[in-house]
Amino acid sequence: MDRANRISAADARRELARLGEDQRVTMNLMELILSGDNALAWSNGGSYLICQSDPRTPVWAWLAPDIGDSAAARAADILAACAKRDPGVHLHVPTAAGAGVLRLVEGRTGRTAEKVMDMNAYVCRRVREPVYRGELSAPGEADRPAMASLLRQLAQDGEHQTIPQEEADGFAAAMVGAGILSLWRDDGRVCAMAMVAHRAENTARINTVVTDRALRGRGYAGMLTARLCRDLLAEGAVPMLYADAANPSSNRAYQKIGFEKVGEVTEYRLAESGAGR
Repeated sequence: MDRANRISAADARRELARLGEDQRVTMNLMELILSGDNALAWSNGGSYLICQSDPRTPVWAWLAPDIGDSAAARAADILAACAKRDPGVHLHVPTAAGAGVLRLVEGRTGRTAEKVMDMNAYVCRRVREPVYRGELSAPGEADRPAMASLLRQLAQDGEHQTIPQEEADGFAAAMVGAGILSLWRDDGRVCAMAMVAHRAENTARINTVVTDRALRGRGYAGMLTARLCRDLLAEGAVPMLYADAANPSSNRAYQKIGFEKVGEVTEYRLAESGAGR
């Protein structure tokens, strides 16, 4: 089944472009995956579109809201083949349409689909600008320790993971002069950071949004994100981002500056049956 309904990355990009605007925004990561011509992709031409950068990377699957039983079964066959090839692979599916397909994947793999995260997909078409305190700036060499610290805080507080200091330092070094990460400063201090991680034809995805622990609750991340959105919209790119559905404060903060929820994606991993949910 791995070869069934296999299509080229170019054909997959064309299919993705035919989805409705909100669905394209919800599945925005697929644009990045399919930007490489060696990406793996499968489709039946209307009910599902599944893609993966390579056999060891996360799988993203668009599933039509009204996907029928036959198409759901074929999509489950493909997802199960990906999971058998790499048992540790994570699967990302639209929350509503994906639950039934994941049950079929469980039956095909003998594994239990465990939810990793529910993500809300947001788009900002018009910014509600806050009262700004401070200013946006590009990072310089002197900001590397602050960026490394913010990245580690983001991982610890948002993902309950620890990023090694060496890895955080490497990230900070790479961001200097890269032109994709912005800082928010107030009274000379680095308060927050955010990144424009990927630009597609009409959208720009923002991620790595974090405020220093000592300065949270003062609106700095909202100020930075709002300013980024204003600049992106002026360039003709519609900002979008994903927010952890289990974090109501970050969702409220994004909504406050003009982000509108357009969809939901759930990330799953497949565990040995009996390992617990």
